[in-house]
Amino acid sequence: MLGRGVLSRLHCLTQEEAYTLTLYLDIDQNKQSNRNRGYVVQAEALLKDLKERHPKDRGLVAPAKQALELVESLEPQAKTALIVVHPARGMREVHQVRLPFAAGAHWRRGAYLRPIVEAMDEYERFAVVLTDTKRARLFTVYLGDITEHEDLLSDTSQRTRSLGTDQWRAQKRRDRRHHEDVASHVKRTIDALHDLALRAPFDRLVMAGTPKAVAQLERLLPRRLKGKLVDTVSVPVSATAPQVLAKTLDVQKRMERKQEKAMIEGLLAELHEGGKALTGLDALVAAVNQGRVWKLFYGKNFAAEGGECRSCGELAAATGGACSTCGGKVQRVGQIVDRLSQRVLDTGGNVEVVDGPAATLLARHGSLGALLRY
Repeated sequence: MLGRGVLSRLHCLTQEEAYTLTLYLDIDQNKQSNRNRGYVVQAEALLKDLKERHPKDRGLVAPAKQALELVESLEPQAKTALIVVHPARGMREVHQVRLPFAAGAHWRRGAYLRPIVEAMDEYERFAVVLTDTKRARLFTVYLGDITEHEDLLSDTSQRTRSLGTDQWRAQKRRDRRHHEDVASHVKRTIDALHDLALRAPFDRLVMAGTPKAVAQLERLLPRRLKGKLVDTVSVPVSATAPQVLAKTLDVQKRMERKQEKAMIEGLLAELHEGGKALTGLDALVAAVNQGRVWKLFYGKNFAAEGGECRSCGELAAATGGACSTCGGKVQRVGQIVDRLSQRVLDTGGNVEVVDGPAATLLARHGSLGALLRY
């Protein structure tokens, strides 16, 4: 699993002058083409194509060989393998991710992390409580992976109905005992949630299970946890982890699309009112160079070339020519949004990748926009 510490370390490679080889490989063993180590053939083809795109760069030969050696020793356990080779630091790393990413090979300054950044934006860390009146199971879901942390069983008394009319007092005692046992079970579940929040901090909370148990849990949920609650769903407490994961991913997707649409509507409202917002590549590149971008937005499928000055590092909307700042030579950058994202993150800003209705709205303004600091 790719943690934030690993990504932060890989992101630091953008500060290095030497190039980094980044290889995304489809290793999903559910695909016939990847069985019998078919992904090795895929890696060979990607690296061959990369060399053909950089025919004069002899510095690529050794990293490509090292990357292929890593692929050949790989034992697939996920859907995607991320291979990073940085010759200057002697870095050779393989990370397996349970999410599918497009296969590709990249040779550039810094590891190519755009797909991972997009996935982290799309998939916040969720906690899931699956409960009925006797049992509670606690999960976390992140980057398409699910982990079960707790499986609590409580000694909750059965709620039975007396047949005789003269047994109503005994029935009331049994009902009271049952309600007390359910409340005790809910409190145990909340305590376990608090412990989970300390061990594995989460951003959002989903509650699932029988309607009665979920309603009782929601009623007693403390304010700090209730603020993280985003949805309740009906799932049997005996559901498998993949079934819980599928339900959670549905909730994530709906929530993300709704939030993205609201953010883009806010961006466009700020733009129309002459506020601290802008759209379009030229204006955005200038704002990023000045360190004015607080939040960068771009459509998931946005693609545009640009440039970077070899002398001062200023970004440009043009793919060549002279730098407007120092007069140095501007070299072409294949995906300028990657450089823009890195600069915004480096200056303490945020990057939001949007899809669905939000991407459609933003596409009318060039699929690129920003909220500014000043």
